[in-house]
Amino acid sequence: MASLIQKFRRIVSYTGFYCFTAVLSYAYTSNTTRAGFSRGDQFYASYPAGTELLTDQAKLYKAALGNCFETEEWGPIEYCIMAKHFERQGKGPYAYHAQYMAHLLSLGQLDGSG
Repeated sequence: MASLIQKFRRIVSYTGFYCFTAVLSYAYTSNTTRAGFSRGDQFYASYPAGTELLTDQAKLYKAALGNCFETEEWGPIEYCIMAKHFERQGKGPYAYHAQYMAHLLSLGQLDGSG
């Protein structure tokens, strides 16, 4: 009878340790950061790198230019340059957006035809 009680206590002990370890690892992985971003802010973590830039114009151009100057200072020429840059890289959505911004800022003078 005594060995049965010891076996039961050992099983309970192992189960408790397993549960404690599982909770600890879950808490760690769900609350720590990845590449400097908290897990709660990683909306695009399962997408290819750079996807979040498609939804944020300021991030897109600042990332492309390395913060050379603020996007508020940009005119149609800068957007045309970036459109060509993105076309060469094969990044269609980025190029389209840059061309669209150039069209808007030129008041319709630039239509993307050349």
